[in-house]
Amino acid sequence: MFVVLVVLMFLLIFAIAYLRGHEERLARQVSLPAPPLHTKVELGFEISMNYCFDSAPTWAATREGQDSSRIDINIFTAAVRVLAGIGLLTGMLAAQQRVNAAGVPSHFNIQAQTACETETLREMGAREVFSGKGYDVLADVARAYGRAIPHIYIFPGSLNMHYIAASTVVDGRGKIVVGQQAIELFDAFSLKGFLGHEMAHLVSDSVAQGCNDYILRDPRMEVQADALAARTLGTGPVKAFLQRVLALTQGQNWDARQRLEALQ
Repeated sequence: MFVVLVVLMFLLIFAIAYLRGHEERLARQVSLPAPPLHTKVELGFEISMNYCFDSAPTWAATREGQDSSRIDINIFTAAVRVLAGIGLLTGMLAAQQRVNAAGVPSHFNIQAQTACETETLREMGAREVFSGKGYDVLADVARAYGRAIPHIYIFPGSLNMHYIAASTVVDGRGKIVVGQQAIELFDAFSLKGFLGHEMAHLVSDSVAQGCNDYILRDPRMEVQADALAARTLGTGPVKAFLQRVLALTQGQNWDARQRLEALQ
């Protein structure tokens, strides 16, 4: 921010100096002197002896007008450029302020985050979808949270799903990766609870860790995500999601059982 302010100040000083320099050069221009007037007296009247239309003063005035116009055009062009530069830097400053307001650490490397996301999705064989059951349910969930619809990627052969840490930094939407079997084996109601749980993680992401970081799963954070999803969507979809997990695992998923009890 300090560097941007210094550059803005430099541009303002440059503009003022440029305008003052043109004013001084314009003031130093000297007009051609008018020729002396010679007269004689005839019949009691004073008559000019050298009165005629002299083109020299007109030429000088025209030349001066052209120079003045050219200077005005140069000043206008310089002013436009300075204002454009100030506008650009102001936009950069506003963007930086938005990033800071979002709580993104100043050292966060967005390029590394983007590269990691691309490589992770490629290795998983995940593909982004823009329609279908998963997309429609996620759109409904996003509306409930008052957020833009995250990017949703489907990858083959899994019941699981997860969000990509710090993915909201890239474009504000974030990314959720869903296993194909989860789309197939969860009905729309229980899938809403499942995606609502991941959406809770996404909106609560502090960006303290990114795609490249190993994140240890914290059971307390899972319970908190369930609670946020229940407050946002209602308890029904979240309970249906956890009950479906228990049914698919023959009641052997201890984590889902504990979380379901916490919602009672």
